[in-house]
Amino acid sequence: MKKIAILLIGALFMFTSCEETEAPIYDQSQTLAYFNGTTGSLEVEINDSNTFDIEIGVSTLSSSPRTVTVSVDEANTTVGSEVYSFPSSVTIPANEYFATLTVTATDIGLTTQTETLSLKIDSIDDGGVGSAIPFSLSIVEICPIASTFATGDYMLTFVSGGIGAAGFAPALGTGNTVSLAVGGASTERIFNVKCYPSFNFANPPADFSFNLVCGDIVANGIVPGQASGVGCGGSIAFGPSPSPGSYTVGDDTSITLVFTEDTNEICGAAAVTTYTLTKL
Repeated sequence: MKKIAILLIGALFMFTSCEETEAPIYDQSQTLAYFNGTTGSLEVEINDSNTFDIEIGVSTLSSSPRTVTVSVDEANTTVGSEVYSFPSSVTIPANEYFATLTVTATDIGLTTQTETLSLKIDSIDDGGVGSAIPFSLSIVEICPIASTFATGDYMLTFVSGGIGAAGFAPALGTGNTVSLAVGGASTERIFNVKCYPSFNFANPPADFSFNLVCGDIVANGIVPGQASGVGCGGSIAFGPSPSPGSYTVGDDTSITLVFTEDTNEICGAAAVTTYTLTKL
């Protein structure tokens, strides 16, 4: 299987080298050095550091170690150089195909807005070529969230917002009890709720998701595979708002949830809707 994968990688770069770029041409007789993957995500806890391992591969075996050099792709990098560090080269051991490049990121000026570190392969010392495809690493600041934080029963209360097509009715109802549970990530919370309950439609309840991010509440909306079940020729969707909601780090008694209602504008202009979640 390894031989087949290497042949396929070779074929891929043979075709891409025909494009009009300044990338070195790979003719399959040389060694090709490449990132084994194209993207990754590195979460850094507030005031801390974290690491991410990137696998670098070569298309041929050699009885001698080989050095692959790596640098920052400045044109596609947004994060400051004070945040990250990594060795400028990795060594592929003799008779091996892969080595690991470790990137370290430190919370120096990071925020909850995702930044990008783009890396490129510069050379391999056996006369081969480096792939023109970079590796894009997303770096973001997070706060550690205990599995028991912001879980259990909450009172969901409508504060403001709504869309005109729905008569500004509360999208998630109001004065109803919902149960928050941990989602697929440690910072995600999900609750099950019936959308636009005042209409008394037969739409089933759906799971609404949001993330706790260092004092901010970032709404995700209805989870994939489910829908609000109410709309104008489709289901109204919810998503992040221009400004996030909020909570107090270490205190889960009250949460302000802010989201965009009708993100796809199937019923007219989208609106920003605000709710509070009060722990019972």
